[in-house]
Amino acid sequence: MNRLKSISFVGAGALASGLANLLHAQGLQIQEVIARANPASRRKSVKLARSLGATATTLEQAHLGCDVLFLAVPDEAVSQLSHSLASRAVLPPVVLHASGVLSSHVLATLAVRGVHTGSAHPMMTFVAGEAPSLTGAWFALEGSPRALQAARKIAKTLGARSFAITPARKALYHAFGAMLSPMLAAELEAAERLGRRAGIAARDVRRIMEPIVLRTVHNLLRNGAGKSFSGPLARGDVRTVALHLEALRGSPESAVYRALMEYAAHTLPVKRGDEMKKLLRVERRSRV
Repeated sequence: MNRLKSISFVGAGALASGLANLLHAQGLQIQEVIARANPASRRKSVKLARSLGATATTLEQAHLGCDVLFLAVPDEAVSQLSHSLASRAVLPPVVLHASGVLSSHVLATLAVRGVHTGSAHPMMTFVAGEAPSLTGAWFALEGSPRALQAARKIAKTLGARSFAITPARKALYHAFGAMLSPMLAAELEAAERLGRRAGIAARDVRRIMEPIVLRTVHNLLRNGAGKSFSGPLARGDVRTVALHLEALRGSPESAVYRALMEYAAHTLPVKRGDEMKKLLRVERRSRV
């Protein structure tokens, strides 16, 4: 594939919308936005296609004359979608899916038809209503040589970088990504709720969170977790941790706090570590 000229998307959600808009802004032709025929999916595909100068269509009516077809659909839909596409008379030369956990093997029915298949997962968060930037981000790629070539061109067009991932390690890779964004968001949601329960006004709590969260992330990415670790565990304040556990008892946030504290006590530079671990064990037994 000397030059990537056109791409079509199956899906019109946050991921498809984010990638399609970014690629369109870089001059790549978006040919079709393919979605299910139900009214909600149809409305989203029409809206996205109109903004891109593309055609909104269904799988049954799509022309599939693009250089690359990008499947931006839920993981559980990829295999069935592959089988549905394989029944078409005309297929694009390259099909990529965006799953971070599935390999290109899930597209085997297309590979049998001579399609070059692969996966290209962007390590980035995509949410509705927020335009992402992929400049400096990374794509995890695997698949056939020609599919990899196309995926690298897509990443480069977006200002992103890419690396190869082996199919057997994709689940671990995706769990890594889950801990970097959705699980981080869950932890910060738990912290926000604690802040409100501590009497901080809802309008202020995120503003109070922002400086310490941003500084912690900055320190960690520059120096690693060990040199960025602070607070009662790092100081060996066993009594303070005990007070935290008592105050949290019975709350949903208690499980989050204990799990993180137990992990930290075994992996990070904790003073009075044996006492901390004993406290956490006693706390765990008291809940049984």
